[in-house]
Amino acid sequence: MRKRSGDYLVTAIFLLTISIISTAAATELGHSWKESPLDEGSFSNVMFSSDGSTIFAGGNQMFVRSWEGTTRWGGMAGTIATMSMDGNYVVSAADRQVQVLDRNGTIYWTRYMGAPIRAVAISNNGSLIISADDQGDIHSWTGIGESGGLNRSDLVKQVAIARSRSFIVATTVVGLKYLNPDMTPIWSDNKSGSLDSFIGISIDSSTVITSGENRISSHTSSGTLNWMKDINQETIFDMACSADCTTIVLGSQEGNVWVLDENGHVLWTYPAGSWIKGVGVSHDGSVIGAGTLDGNLILLDHYGHLLAKTKTDGIIQPRSVAVSGDGRRIVVADQFGLYGYDVLGTPGISSELTFTPVPMYPVTSMTSLPTTRVTSHPTTRVTSIPGTTGTPQSAFDPFLVIVATAGILLILRRRTV
Repeated sequence: MRKRSGDYLVTAIFLLTISIISTAAATELGHSWKESPLDEGSFSNVMFSSDGSTIFAGGNQMFVRSWEGTTRWGGMAGTIATMSMDGNYVVSAADRQVQVLDRNGTIYWTRYMGAPIRAVAISNNGSLIISADDQGDIHSWTGIGESGGLNRSDLVKQVAIARSRSFIVATTVVGLKYLNPDMTPIWSDNKSGSLDSFIGISIDSSTVITSGENRISSHTSSGTLNWMKDINQETIFDMACSADCTTIVLGSQEGNVWVLDENGHVLWTYPAGSWIKGVGVSHDGSVIGAGTLDGNLILLDHYGHLLAKTKTDGIIQPRSVAVSGDGRRIVVADQFGLYGYDVLGTPGISSELTFTPVPMYPVTSMTSLPTTRVTSHPTTRVTSIPGTTGTPQSAFDPFLVIVATAGILLILRRRTV
């Protein structure tokens, strides 16, 4: 009898150890830093550089920060602005003016278009810049500000450059359009009507994913339609794609995170309970972030399981969630500031298991592109940003330890009876 009780005790201690290890390895979001806007307004359109070392935020005022905070500048208008994927260049537009700046806020060059600018894009290494204005003109520029071409087109909603720099994709009020870097037309299609707003292009430039309102489409690099579907009855607020576009993430007005594969099949939906204002995904599709209107930041794995969840101070802004390529860092913007979170511990499933696992897909390896060397101009006035706030959070959750400890006490009590 004493031997059996001893066996029970050893088993309970083993379970306690496993519980501690499992809990310590569970995924948590550690609050690393917070940035507040200098004036009234908020950040949006956030993104990471491809190596996860630099963060860009647009919105009422543009902001650039290295993760550690050694580089921090901003303050100028960022409603129409974005960053190159290598993190070395920023293109911004104000009224008719296009500016390209380096990672420290130094202006390289400034050019003007014939009307207020409505969309801009920049290639991975900053060697190609696209701007589109309210007259329907789309202009390309080289990395040193030389004119690359002009196309008279329909009014553009969004524009993106393929990783290969071999073509440009524009969503317009009429439909989808492909252009060469010199702005000569490649292909256009108005079957999509004016629904498309968001653009995702695979790293090998073979697949173009577009979405808007309640529709999502996939085309090849030559314009051939792979598939098109209306996924729901509500508006799509944001879209993000893995590097190879085999994991497509949508956030919608009905409060669901949608994940589709490269063939347009819906793998799963996650009911967040509030409008999904921003989504992000890691390069391999294994980590998915989503931000809700009511301030919840949700971290999911590729199978739709909840990994972690936290709450910001206010309403999360449009297009305001980004996940680093390796899935280890998350950035989100609400109405009060920009938050940086470290993903702590080994990704593990929380107690809220929601969906059946689906097969994983391989991801094409990332390749870095050479940086175009351009002539430096005098430094623009950049605004000093106040210090950051935030306290790292522990990844240790005592719940399972308490349960195991209770089990040990119960066994010991029975032994003494």
